[in-house]
Amino acid sequence: MTTAETQPAVLRRATLGGALAAVLVAGAVAPAQALDVPPRPEVGAVQDQADLLTDGQEEQLNRLIGEKNDENEYIRAAVLSVNDTQGENIEDYSRKVATDWGVGDDGRNNGVLIVADMGERELRIEVGDGAREVLSDSDAENIMENQLEPGFKDGDYADAFTKTVTKVYDEADPQAAADRAAKGRAVATVILSIVGVVVLGVLVLVWRCRRSTRQIMDQAKREIEQYEREHPGEGISTSMRRAYLKYRLQNPKAPGLNDDPVRRTDKDGIERDVHYAPTFQSWLPLYAVSPSLYSGGVVNASSSSSGGSGGTSSFGGGGGFTRGGASGSF
Repeated sequence: MTTAETQPAVLRRATLGGALAAVLVAGAVAPAQALDVPPRPEVGAVQDQADLLTDGQEEQLNRLIGEKNDENEYIRAAVLSVNDTQGENIEDYSRKVATDWGVGDDGRNNGVLIVADMGERELRIEVGDGAREVLSDSDAENIMENQLEPGFKDGDYADAFTKTVTKVYDEADPQAAADRAAKGRAVATVILSIVGVVVLGVLVLVWRCRRSTRQIMDQAKREIEQYEREHPGEGISTSMRRAYLKYRLQNPKAPGLNDDPVRRTDKDGIERDVHYAPTFQSWLPLYAVSPSLYSGGVVNASSSSSGGSGGTSSFGGGGGFTRGGASGSF
């Protein structure tokens, strides 16, 4: 039987128990703090929150990415440096930022986000599913080990980002993409083949395909060399060579008389006819007037030039970031 003396103690214990339960319940139902995603760059494709780069270095890196975007439709890269990832592991953090920023082109998922976390000294190359067709996880690991990690270990951050961005785009050049596609078709067909004659036939077809690609590339290079011999005073830049090789690979022959004209949207959002150029000399003036239309890639209005980036934007509503890429540390 509870006495008058013991009632206050019982009430105190009940009150303390109820308060503790309320605290536990409140903790259980409290929502997790949402990730504060860094703002997407207003100009260019570099967000240097950790202040690793000078203004000049950041401008040069933005210009490099813009130029590479103009030359190469397979990759759209962006760079982010932070002092911490707000408790997230770098893989999850990079994936959320890349998705929120929309790195890459809509529907193509060709984005690549290069991230440096200075707090935990961790690095990440996050690769979208579409970009993985030309930049495999193994490729990303090699770039991490050979370009990104060494530069950060030496404290040369600008050089590390520059070499990493350059290598990422170089892995997706037209010839490399064509070779990988041909190799992939050969491997897939061989696996499905159960008869030696079929395997041999497939290898012959692949060889012919690769020979055709090589012939197109060789012919394009001969056209450039002939032009240089005939016009010794005109310098042909590396970016122009790459643009023409890419254009020729994607336009190996003239359209038929009954084919509809190809129309593409230029950087100003204006839809224009794209004329067929049978030789380098006939292609050059077209490229000089509109590089984006005659470098082989399709440029849509959302991929327009941004401020000082000097080229096509890396932010076109891309997605498809499903843990592809590579992580490292320094």
